[in-house]
Amino acid sequence: MRRLVALSTALAAGLMFLGGVFVTGSATAKGGAVKVKISDARQSSAKSKGIQVKVTGRKGATVSISVKSNSFDEGTKNAAKKRKVKLGRKGSASVRIPLNGSIKKGAGTCAARTFTVTAKSGKKKTSARASMTRNLGPCKVKRLDLSKASHCDFIAQPKQGFCMLPFPNDFHTRRDSSSPTGKRINFDNRAMPRNNSDKVMEASDYNYSDGFSHGQSIVLRVPGVDSAAAIEANGFVGLDRLSRYAEPSQRAVVIDAKTGKRWPIWVQVDAKAGSDQNRSLMISPSTNFDPKGRYIVALRNLVDANGKAIQAPDGFRYLRDQIPSKQKPVNDRRSKFEGIFKTLKKAGIKRSSLYLAWDFTTSSNENNYARALHMRDEAFEELGDTTMADQIVQGDAPEFEVTTVNSGVSSTIGRRIRGTYTVPCFLTGGARAGQPVDCGPGGTMDLDPDGMPKRFGDYEANFDCTIPPVGLQPGAAKLRPYVYGHGLVGTASQVTGGVNGSMTQDHQMIACATDEIGMASEDLGKIAEALGELSNFKVVPDRLQQGLLNELFLARLMYHAEGFGTHPAFQDGDGTTAGDSVIRNDHVYYVGASQGGIMGGPLTALSPDFIQSALIVGAMNYSTLLTRSSNWPLYEIIMNGSYDQELLRPLLFSLIQMLWDRGEPNGYSHVMTDNPPPNTPAHNVTMQIALGDHQVSNFASDVQARTIGAKTNIGTIDERRWPNYEALWNIPRIQPNEYPFSGSNIIYWDGGPLRDNDTGIGSRPLIGTGVSPYENIAPNQVDSRWEDPHGAPRGASGPVAMMSDFLEPNGTIPDICGLNPCLGDGWDGDYDSVTLP
Repeated sequence: MRRLVALSTALAAGLMFLGGVFVTGSATAKGGAVKVKISDARQSSAKSKGIQVKVTGRKGATVSISVKSNSFDEGTKNAAKKRKVKLGRKGSASVRIPLNGSIKKGAGTCAARTFTVTAKSGKKKTSARASMTRNLGPCKVKRLDLSKASHCDFIAQPKQGFCMLPFPNDFHTRRDSSSPTGKRINFDNRAMPRNNSDKVMEASDYNYSDGFSHGQSIVLRVPGVDSAAAIEANGFVGLDRLSRYAEPSQRAVVIDAKTGKRWPIWVQVDAKAGSDQNRSLMISPSTNFDPKGRYIVALRNLVDANGKAIQAPDGFRYLRDQIPSKQKPVNDRRSKFEGIFKTLKKAGIKRSSLYLAWDFTTSSNENNYARALHMRDEAFEELGDTTMADQIVQGDAPEFEVTTVNSGVSSTIGRRIRGTYTVPCFLTGGARAGQPVDCGPGGTMDLDPDGMPKRFGDYEANFDCTIPPVGLQPGAAKLRPYVYGHGLVGTASQVTGGVNGSMTQDHQMIACATDEIGMASEDLGKIAEALGELSNFKVVPDRLQQGLLNELFLARLMYHAEGFGTHPAFQDGDGTTAGDSVIRNDHVYYVGASQGGIMGGPLTALSPDFIQSALIVGAMNYSTLLTRSSNWPLYEIIMNGSYDQELLRPLLFSLIQMLWDRGEPNGYSHVMTDNPPPNTPAHNVTMQIALGDHQVSNFASDVQARTIGAKTNIGTIDERRWPNYEALWNIPRIQPNEYPFSGSNIIYWDGGPLRDNDTGIGSRPLIGTGVSPYENIAPNQVDSRWEDPHGAPRGASGPVAMMSDFLEPNGTIPDICGLNPCLGDGWDGDYDSVTLP
């Protein structure tokens, strides 16, 4: 009965509420001797002449009329000057009331608006309200095709061409009270991308996740915002000036829904696409999003390259402008979006200005590390160690076998030892050299009902170790042990090169490596298969997680009292007869370069043994790194051949990042240093970065440094080297009184600009390199003459010395560079003497 009364009252007022929208029409109300009616509230009339009001009452009476306007953005405001009218012989008057300037202007937009007219005569007063009837052409929208509404978000129709765009999007989640975020990914195969053979990316692997990636690139298609000129016309924040994200007028913003604050981002178009119509717009966080966060993406006041305003998609306009609809999927979304619009309003973003807005939820930390942590805990429990946070070694060392010992290998390798060691295997379905080996290439996890990987026997991992000549001399001090992480799809044998000779011989250390399976040379075939059919992509992150466990066991072997040091190969005799161990067993460390510098991130986060790690040219987030790497063209031939739609590729990278997070630092950045996973000690890392690196993007290194809370030296990068660039923005500087510095840090090393080679070293006529391009391309695509500093051309004595000091108990970095930039060997910083070609 109450509902019937309420409905009749609304109808009497000339109002009908449909799906959260006031449907316009004339309205009357009684109030004693005075009656008032809004007889014309059409948009076209309101904009040009004002609204039409009819007042009735006692003949000859003087009636005062006031008008107020209400819209979401403006709230309630006076809409016109007060008017007084005298009622004629019939006791009525009809009057057109012009709107004031700002309201008149607002009436020309498509925003929902209501007018309230109050008529007062003596002590008698009455009011009437009506919604503005939007009848201008631009405010008319087409009926939506909602045939795919169950699995495709309609808000970007008809402007978008792909079902999953915009991405990430909470439309593709479901509620789950058992999840740390309260949500669960709910991808539908009907929405997932397909390759040229019509093979769909299976949704099942993604639907275990409780949110989207912390480093998720936001991807969408905005016709008209698809070129560098359009980016400039909109004034989007770029990589050159990241601080601009906070400018009040920024047209692309990401809002933390909990705090209402903006999140630091950068915006770009996909430079890899061959034509503007195939370019996605990409928005990336310059610091990883918080775990379990909810974020709102808002694009507003967009224009094309010529400055012409771009109209919002019809699907979004139904929600933004509160346009009535009889389509249930539209009306079902209104309440959700009203909440989004309210949050944006508090953040100072007008609803009427929006081109598009939506929200997404990031995953929990547990979502990313839980599987690997489960594997670690079960494996170390078998050794007899269940209290790993205390850094007290308990239980047994892993079993191992030495297979090869070579002596006098080189001036920096006095002895090379190779062999195997036993690690619990948590993969199935893999194979090696034609023989079934569950943890071999192609092996993937089989999850139990709790979503944790099951155990499948044991795996024999390989090791390759080098002892320097200095460590084999009579009376030599024992050597500090470190695990070495090798380069891209390489092997453990890379421990014999790179910085290792200097680290071991010059700084009295012993290095051991194992193949970083998942992205080792033996995985190349499976990686190629995965790139051609991304439903198979889990072979990469699943095996990477097994690889992390392998390296953790290698670290335990290196310094355990019952580990390597018990074998003659690691003793101070001739390698075959017994002697004293050459290995210190108080601490163990990690050094990784390139891929090893990247994979050192999750490895450090999980490590119960080493708490000091050196990440050489390290970074995170492969979805950002890939297209910016000079290594990618070799692999993109495979992926592009299978996924030939250019507009689809940035979405593919964002999708696979969600799986990759379980095996790379992007998913561990929030727990890598001072916020470790359960039963794990805190850690420190030093990131040693090559300016202008061709293989590992400097920008991705900076994002990691900001996210883990690293500091940098005051000199950072010379302004002459990189003009008009905010070097290491928002990364705190280490002050002189803080040295020697014990916290996590990032240090850039500059090998100098492109110049004539007058060093007498090597045969290159030109040496040096440029800086990283802002586009998502590799530096060598800008200028093929640039030298790649990735491998530290002409030596890296400064970083090696710094790392050696850091890889000590309670290690620190020294103040090598003072207030100046850190320079690599072969570059003295003398710009006046540079002869540019």
